[in-house]
Amino acid sequence: MLAKGVIARTVQEMGRSIVSGEWQPGSVLPTEIELAAKYGVGRNALREAVKVLAGKGLIKTARRYGSRVADRNLWSDFDADVIRWRLRDRASHAQFRREVAQLRELIEPGAAAMAARNASDEERREIVSLAQSMTIQPTLPAIELDIAFHMAVLGSTHNSLLQALRSPMEVMLRSLFNADLELSEVGLSYDPNPAIHLALASAIAGQRPEEARHIATAIVIRGAEGADRLEQLIDASQETNHED
Repeated sequence: MLAKGVIARTVQEMGRSIVSGEWQPGSVLPTEIELAAKYGVGRNALREAVKVLAGKGLIKTARRYGSRVADRNLWSDFDADVIRWRLRDRASHAQFRREVAQLRELIEPGAAAMAARNASDEERREIVSLAQSMTIQPTLPAIELDIAFHMAVLGSTHNSLLQALRSPMEVMLRSLFNADLELSEVGLSYDPNPAIHLALASAIAGQRPEEARHIATAIVIRGAEGADRLEQLIDASQETNHED
């Protein structure tokens, strides 16, 4: 029986190598013997790791050419591991934060307006209760409340397609918020901001769709602004290092 720890470690190391660009999309991976030596594992463990990465869309295998890095558009971008590998440094963190903000801007303002029109009385109470439970302290429990709030809003749209987005959105937000929590700079670290969530909950509970749309837009814009600040910090650091 293969050691799960060995396979998991190999998956993590190979996944980071692919996402970081060590092997470009379309390129042929080294041979099994070379990869096994590189990661210090047996060939059986390596094959299992490759299967996992193929399931995440990162690797394509075929007998005629072996294993290749899959085209970028085939990667499972909502996979928690793929997201973590994308968040490997501040530059990629900033890019991912911006992409998340762009996606949320397309989805959440409309969903908030729809929830204000369609939510049941029980759903409105739940949304308000979640907002009231949020604290100003940036902690892992605060992240879970934040995510639960946004998932409740999506669920309250009563639109099956929007409801189907809850699972990938949950993975995406949890990965980003957890990564933001590790940033120490003011304005960059994860901020629960219960006040703005309570304002959105009030608009939904009060059946004010356009107000809900406006507040939800303000929430996601903060994410884009955070990406701007993080990129500015990176640029300033690079300039300082260049001067040194």
